[in-house]
Amino acid sequence: MRLLIVGLGGVSATFRNWPERVVALALAKRGHAVRAIGMLYPSIAGLTSARSDIEGVEVRRVPQRFWPNRPLAAALEDGRRPDLVHIFHPRNILAAQVTAWAQRRGVPTVFTWLGPYHDPYLVDDRERPFDAPPRYERLIWTRAQLMKRLLSARGPRQARDLLRNYRLHWPLKAARHLLPGTRFEAEEMRRMGLSQPQTIIPQWIDVAAVRGEPTAPPQVGATRPWLLFVGQLTPRKGYDLALRALPAIVGRHPTASLLMVSGINTADREKAERLAGELGVSRHVHFLGRLEDAALVNLFRACDVYLTPTRYEGFGLTLLEAMACGAPSVASDVPSVNEIVRDGENGLLARRDDADSLAAATLRLLSDTALRERVREGGLRTCLTTYDPARLTSELEEAYGMVLEGRRGAA
Repeated sequence: MRLLIVGLGGVSATFRNWPERVVALALAKRGHAVRAIGMLYPSIAGLTSARSDIEGVEVRRVPQRFWPNRPLAAALEDGRRPDLVHIFHPRNILAAQVTAWAQRRGVPTVFTWLGPYHDPYLVDDRERPFDAPPRYERLIWTRAQLMKRLLSARGPRQARDLLRNYRLHWPLKAARHLLPGTRFEAEEMRRMGLSQPQTIIPQWIDVAAVRGEPTAPPQVGATRPWLLFVGQLTPRKGYDLALRALPAIVGRHPTASLLMVSGINTADREKAERLAGELGVSRHVHFLGRLEDAALVNLFRACDVYLTPTRYEGFGLTLLEAMACGAPSVASDVPSVNEIVRDGENGLLARRDDADSLAAATLRLLSDTALRERVREGGLRTCLTTYDPARLTSELEEAYGMVLEGRRGAA
């Protein structure tokens, strides 16, 4: 098959387990001709080149803008016409132009949404999306709906926002097939009113690459036990919950250290430092910035507990990375994290938005060696079975095949 993958960051040499990269490289290794289009990010290393080849995938990067995006138009025409286009991400501003281009050429599109509650039109607060019901009525799916709402728009700014709403959602409705990564996402898409065929295909990581990373003990000047947090310093990721859980943990383990890895979107760094000071745990908190993949893998291997106190996660790839490295994990009991973590088998679940529950689960892991070993083994088993890369790649190929057979059958 000739395939075109369209995402945000897309396929990069830097971010090894981004979904578009994992999918594109897995398909290229199966012999498919894979091209990828992503957006240029001048301030992020690895996302600054307009053209590159990454392990057999031809990659183009274009400016971040809606139609008319002329570099995107040129990238779409650069190369043989694909048999199928696979679009990723709920806030993909390239999706509408790509979908229109594909429809004009009779090329079917499929869509992996990667988390419905990342959609700013669906939820009131993307940082705390479960605090209020979703707003399905705000989504604009058709041109008729758009025109009706434009008639009552209050000024150019609201009109532009309505157009943006439409251009983000129409490609999802126009997709021939939906590829949600979790049961929760699949159910939410039905509640949104989307009726086309679906195949649930979870994301996965390159387990072999992770486990094959050379061992190098982390050079971290922090006392043990090590509690590891990896993610943006934003409320959605729950960094504040990790900090608020720390006093109870330190009360039982006075030498405990919280290692915080975050190199993208560090807007809350000052808030985090201030909160640590207010809680009296500043000397136990270590901000490590962004780490290269090799360093992060070895930190996963070395940590005593990996914390995922998220208030919402579209999927939870870092949990799979941690499991592949043998890190015992504590995670929030939220969709879709609770589809990855089975409490007591491959990790522990803590109540959502509850620092006391997070602390209790962490203390339980720290004090119970047998439990810690059981969830380590369960985590690795999860990566190798439930999220087996070879099997999931085959399932993705089967879904593509169904779409293409349907197109040929209608011709």
